[in-house]
Amino acid sequence: MPDKSHIGKSALVTGATSGIGEATAYALADAGAHVLVVGRRRELGEQVVSKIQEAGGTASFYAADMRSTSDINSMVETAVSLFGKLDIAFNNAGIFDRMNDFHTYSDDSWDDMLTVNLTGVFRCMRAEIAAMLTTGGGVIINNASTVSHRGSHRAGPAYVAAKHGVLGLTKQAAIQYVHHNIRVNAVSPGPTETPVAAPLISQGPEAVAAALSALNPTGKFISPQAIAQAVVYLTSDVASMVNGSEIVLDGGQLALL
Repeated sequence: MPDKSHIGKSALVTGATSGIGEATAYALADAGAHVLVVGRRRELGEQVVSKIQEAGGTASFYAADMRSTSDINSMVETAVSLFGKLDIAFNNAGIFDRMNDFHTYSDDSWDDMLTVNLTGVFRCMRAEIAAMLTTGGGVIINNASTVSHRGSHRAGPAYVAAKHGVLGLTKQAAIQYVHHNIRVNAVSPGPTETPVAAPLISQGPEAVAAALSALNPTGKFISPQAIAQAVVYLTSDVASMVNGSEIVLDGGQLALL
């Protein structure tokens, strides 16, 4: 039986033109939510909207850059204007950089990474909470990472610092707004099967296992669809007592460390 737990709810998903965000937009729409698909790439975003509409769902696209406060505020205002309220927000948009040594890491790299991955999430949460306070509450999910808990040999220092910060923002907002019927949680994926991983995936399962087995006991990528279903769960009424928490999807990576 199809999951229709979100009928009548409105949602926005940032970074929804590919990967985890795209999968989550589909999953929320499949569950009955009206979805605002947010991203910088209009053509891809409109393709996501078309697929949702072809499947019988309701969706619109909004172009926004997480570096822009005005874009973020307008994004939330658009969701409320289109759907009458904002029930769900998945703050997923982010950028990634490969490992760089501290002593050679540039100010520009630091500023860009923090602006999108941490300040952008804060600005999204600020606007989303303000909207939810006027319409009776809602649920916010932030996309953190397993590197919210540890360092990384793959990522640069700003990415790791930002993801630690995202988990901190999640917990802080959760305790501040729980009595306003606003829950805030996070998902923390390990290595995920996104377009960034395509070159490795093209080499076949043995190459994937060799690359991932030291990190992930399963030796497999996490699927975007699995993360999407975790977001659907966290934004559903059955998760009403889950607040200030996270779901780690990493095949046992953190347990191994």
